Amino acid sequence: MVFAPSTLTKRVVYYYFGQKSFIMTAETGLKWLLRFIGVTTIPAFIAAVMPQAWLTFLIHKAEPGMSTGILATYLARILMLMYAFVGLQCFIFSFDIRRYRPLIWIMGVGTVVVTVIGLIALFTGVAPDNRAGIFWVVFGDFTDGLVKGILLVILLLRIPHTEPYY
Repeated sequence: MVFAPSTLTKRVVYYYFGQKSFIMTAETGLKWLLRFIGVTTIPAFIAAVMPQAWLTFLIHKAEPGMSTGILATYLARILMLMYAFVGLQCFIFSFDIRRYRPLIWIMGVGTVVVTVIGLIALFTGVAPDNRAGIFWVVFGDFTDGLVKGILLVILLLRIPHTEPYY
């Protein structure tokens, strides 16, 4: 096996018995993680503008008997808009990692901090016998955010620090 850094693609290339295989760098992995986050959260725009009857149906499906007054639907729509805008930011950041690196750091560390606080509040605020329905949806959401935040931080730590991009 011969090690040869590729200067054109900025990837590490290994030659193994005459065949090339590409190893993804941390920067490429971060780019694809940001694009994955963007592609999976941008469709939340649809949920933010869906008709009231659909939103009410979905809220009752997740938590039967829950009030779907103005506050619940407002909070659901605002949450979906926030997800969509974060996804849009991630998608934009993925095209210039060096330029947006400080913002990606804030996003990664902030996501880890917020999701850990959210998980602690969720488990301390809900009694074990009441953990059903929407509890597990919120738990899954926090866990998903925590995993993505940790991955962002790990990939950022593996990218060598370069001069600031101006």
